[in-house]
Amino acid sequence: MALTLAVFALLRWQAAMIAAATCGLLLLFALYLRQIGLPRRDVVVATVVGAGLGVGWALIAGPIVTAAYRAALGSHTDLSHVLFSGVAIPITQALLMVVPAIVVWVLNRCTRKALSGYALGALGAVVFDRAAAIALLVPQLALGVTARDQSVAASLGEAAVEGIAWPLASLATGGIFGIALWTTFRDNPSRRRRTSLAAATAVLLGVMIAMGLVDIAPLSLPLYITLQLLIAALAMVVLRHRIAAALLHEVHDGTSDDGQTPCAECDHVAAATAFCTECGVATAARPATVPAVSYPRVLAPLAAGLGVVALAAVSVAMLITPATRAFVCPPDCGRPPLGTPVENNPRFSSDDGAFSVAYPAEEAAYKATFDPPGLHGVEVRYIGGDTGSLALFGEPARGRTPKQIVWQAISGKYPEATLSYEIPNASVGYQPGYGAVADVYARDSAASYTRLRVIVMAAVKHDYALIAAAVGPYHVFSPDYGNGQPSGANLELAMDIGKYVNSFRWGGDRYGPPT
Repeated sequence: MALTLAVFALLRWQAAMIAAATCGLLLLFALYLRQIGLPRRDVVVATVVGAGLGVGWALIAGPIVTAAYRAALGSHTDLSHVLFSGVAIPITQALLMVVPAIVVWVLNRCTRKALSGYALGALGAVVFDRAAAIALLVPQLALGVTARDQSVAASLGEAAVEGIAWPLASLATGGIFGIALWTTFRDNPSRRRRTSLAAATAVLLGVMIAMGLVDIAPLSLPLYITLQLLIAALAMVVLRHRIAAALLHEVHDGTSDDGQTPCAECDHVAAATAFCTECGVATAARPATVPAVSYPRVLAPLAAGLGVVALAAVSVAMLITPATRAFVCPPDCGRPPLGTPVENNPRFSSDDGAFSVAYPAEEAAYKATFDPPGLHGVEVRYIGGDTGSLALFGEPARGRTPKQIVWQAISGKYPEATLSYEIPNASVGYQPGYGAVADVYARDSAASYTRLRVIVMAAVKHDYALIAAAVGPYHVFSPDYGNGQPSGANLELAMDIGKYVNSFRWGGDRYGPPT
């Protein structure tokens, strides 16, 4: 499955990669459930509850996290954002993931075994996680069957995190909780169950919070992928130890009269123990009446299932991807996002007199914040149309060129951003400078997927830099969207930023260089 994900990512077959990432582990786990023979009613209940909760959580949490991900460049990630997006959202995800197992546990009062708890807990968690991922990633299919504009590294990262790290972490934590809930201990069962549930909950919350914090941290793409896979691997190690401990300490069924039992995996007959002394497989992992399954009998249905979901994803992508509209130039040549005359808008002046800049009036479709944490200027949120944010701020240049300033601003917030094009003859406050347009593929696993367009321009005078940075969802302009003309920016917010970029004034223009 990992090889399939890698091939799709390298070829940038976006739709097929999304299908394999969201459904691959789920299909493999379904084959495992068929092999162990869980009660059908329990499987259906866990699946339905998990899918419903996952989609509902994604529809609520996705837009919230996406809005936080589009925070203005130049602003610092404050504690409230970390606590909300990196801690609170993952906690809600973690608690909802185990609800399917709890529902099945309440409805089914039959004899309980640790491995049944593992299977049902893992099933509920994986279905929840994959249902949420499908709901969050479906908008990405509208970008096309392939993603030629997305880098191979970004595609590989998405495949690794969405297709391996998150589903494995969900499987491990859900399985650990299910084991704690289902295990019937031989000694002090009530006290040991409470202790086991507390430990399982701590592991569940710890893993989800750790992955959530890594999601929102401005890390380089290789480090981000490495940390997510490492957390998932550690969760799987903990799961392995919890399964072993539960099998050793739970109440076992009676064995044959002579105390001998055959291993369902290798047919070795030995004294009844929790694990086969020959192959190490748990004796309760599969009933003795169920034959072993060969690799071809697993790989064939898995490949068929992946083929079906990949074909379905490609079909959906072809149906919902907007058709490319042809423009005739001239006259439909469009215009750059600059050069709009300055309007009579309110004006912000920095406390130190270093610069001033106009910002949208209150009745406009914007919400302005002055001097937010880490930003010496104005942060403007576009609350109409496609949404987005605009930062108009200044900072000492310290000998840096406008190009260095622009890319430090971009990489500080979005390390994985890739250059789309450089803005020709860029200027800020009619001062020649540098401008860049970059693309970012939002990687937060709780965010509604969107391709972000980032536009940053900077100019330097008196060794003081004035910077304008716009961030919003990428949306191709067409006769049916935007101003009806082609646009290199493909960002709705860009249609309105020219008047504010050109309104910048350095304090030195009137009073001399700022001190």
